[in-house]
Amino acid sequence: MCRILYLKWTNTKKAIDYIDAFFDAWFNDPHLNTWLLNKAWKDKNQHIHGWWYLFVTPDNIETYLNWNAFFQDKIWIENLKQKINSQTSEFMLMAELRLTDSWYISAFNSHPFSFSTRNWFEWLFFYNWVFDHNKLCLEEGIDYCNFYKKNSTTLLWHSISNQLEKWKTIFEAINHPKIALKTGYNIMMFLNDNLWNYKAIIHNYANPELLKNDEFYKTYISLIKKEEKDMCFVGSNAISCYKKDDYKYMENSEFLEFPINFIKEFYVDSNTDFKL
Repeated sequence: MCRILYLKWTNTKKAIDYIDAFFDAWFNDPHLNTWLLNKAWKDKNQHIHGWWYLFVTPDNIETYLNWNAFFQDKIWIENLKQKINSQTSEFMLMAELRLTDSWYISAFNSHPFSFSTRNWFEWLFFYNWVFDHNKLCLEEGIDYCNFYKKNSTTLLWHSISNQLEKWKTIFEAINHPKIALKTGYNIMMFLNDNLWNYKAIIHNYANPELLKNDEFYKTYISLIKKEEKDMCFVGSNAISCYKKDDYKYMENSEFLEFPINFIKEFYVDSNTDFKL
């Protein structure tokens, strides 16, 4: 039950406005309040199980994670906003605020997770979902007794990687774990594929019956988006409570792919006359 944020392009002022709304929604998420009260989970606090981000510029790929609640980490929130405010070129930000219902919490078990496959897909990713661990373990040939203290991302990685190594498309691979899904999920991924293309992937899916019959859940799991000339935003619906705009809802099972083509790269060999 996490909240996610994706920003890309050049408008630093709009980016900081979105970040402020993101953290406001973290502290007082009306959709989460309604959903938890409806489920009689009255003892839950607001997104207290950590926060993290991935920040990409032409010269740097930076990750930060902290398993403490944001109000215990305000210095790094201000650091992030200062980094964005100082940008003079394109950038990309992925961020997540975490609330878990039951699992192990530590700095090691925190997003963004980094994985690779044997056919050269590499990615950092964030996700929010609830699934049947036993069922997915059976599907992937894993003994659940050896898994239960690992984070659920390890299992998700096995499922997605196995599909990519069978040369399934990215869309097919990230949809494969759906076989064990209990409710719905959102995924953000920063990917370097096996052709050396950098991409941002965002995908959401929810059980259609749940969407049809549980209006509280539909409101909570939904993602909104807005694309402008100088800023692309995708994020959790609660952000709209603190930053008003004409957003569009992502359709169920919608798959967004954004090229991240501003990262600087050059080739060096032993014959290169390289000078700093």
